[in-house]
Amino acid sequence: MRRLLLVVALASGALVLTGCGREASEETVPPPLVFVPGLGMSALQVSVEGDDVAGITFDFLVPAMNPVDILPGSAPSALAYSIASGLPPSSADEVSGWLSLDIDAEGVARNKPGVDVQPISVGVDFGLECPRYMPMVEELGASGWYANVNTYCAPFDYRFAPGHNSFVPDFMNLLERVVDSSSGAKAAVACHSQGCLMTYHALRTIDSEWIDEHVAFLFGFAGQFSGCSDCLRWAFQPGWSWDPNDQAASPVDPTWVGEMALGLQESIYGAEVLYILDGQEYRAADSARLLVDVGATLMARSQELYSLGKQQWFLQGSDLRQPLSMPTRFVFGNGIPTTYGYALDGVDAIELHTDGDGGDSRWMNEAPLRWTADPACDVLEIPGVGHMDVVTNEVALGALARMSMSGGRECLSD
Repeated sequence: MRRLLLVVALASGALVLTGCGREASEETVPPPLVFVPGLGMSALQVSVEGDDVAGITFDFLVPAMNPVDILPGSAPSALAYSIASGLPPSSADEVSGWLSLDIDAEGVARNKPGVDVQPISVGVDFGLECPRYMPMVEELGASGWYANVNTYCAPFDYRFAPGHNSFVPDFMNLLERVVDSSSGAKAAVACHSQGCLMTYHALRTIDSEWIDEHVAFLFGFAGQFSGCSDCLRWAFQPGWSWDPNDQAASPVDPTWVGEMALGLQESIYGAEVLYILDGQEYRAADSARLLVDVGATLMARSQELYSLGKQQWFLQGSDLRQPLSMPTRFVFGNGIPTTYGYALDGVDAIELHTDGDGGDSRWMNEAPLRWTADPACDVLEIPGVGHMDVVTNEVALGALARMSMSGGRECLSD
């Protein structure tokens, strides 16, 4: 009953009920929230049509990125989830080939012929689109955010680099719908990990007047605002496996340019040695050479095209240090040994560690310090909080709630 009353109040602009059942003024109603998920945590719909395929459509979630306990329909595995949505069991071994990308002579990455991949939907059913984050949504209920009521997911095809999938138009369409349905209230935009880079690209490239009309503020959970140093190894590993515990496989396919082709930015990593191959050292500036030297030549070709260091929208923050046009806040964990690269000797790989959140290095998490308007106000480090745990962390979610209630004016240091 409480949730029903809240929905009615949001639609009518009347008084609302707080989580404790007390009446509150209209000013306490949080803005609608649009959330952008991390790498591999968007549900994709895959359609295949070809000479030897009589039309197959199924849903896909990366096995290594989506634990069994969050899979829709209580599926016992990612494979079972895909089969239940239309994948013929006899075609299971074909999926990795369908999802790999073709990279042409210019480095352009495209779907395989006859393959179409899109999010299963955008902002329609949070639990189906981004199931990994339903525990976060449950926690957000204490602050008045509810899935599919005033909280929506913006999934995307994470195989592609920013600007080369449908994310920007999908993001704009969702925000327009959300703002219209909330009587013009601007939306809060939150993101996690790779989703923050997709969001950052959108907020840098969409018309500023449109942004001002639709976006109240940006809130990043452990945002990945740079190329991922330890992810570079995925370009020369075997691709993903249906077995989420396969130690030989990477979490993604070696052709997916959404991480490996972004390059590594000297503005983030400086002169740190990120890889050592048979005694040869590779720094951020050497990432393309590393790919060539390990035989990942197609990915090296893509990096020539997609490298962040060659994208004006990225350089606006990284080099020109220009803040975004809306209030921005960023939270991330630290104090956890985190892999940032590898020492490789034949088939053996020794992890190189630095401080971070267990998923991203502190160097990458601190990237917004280069362009945020007020670092003391805009950035909060939370000791000991892991890369995935941050989205359900009480301090991080409390900061998001305070930010929303202040209309984007609340400082993280307050």
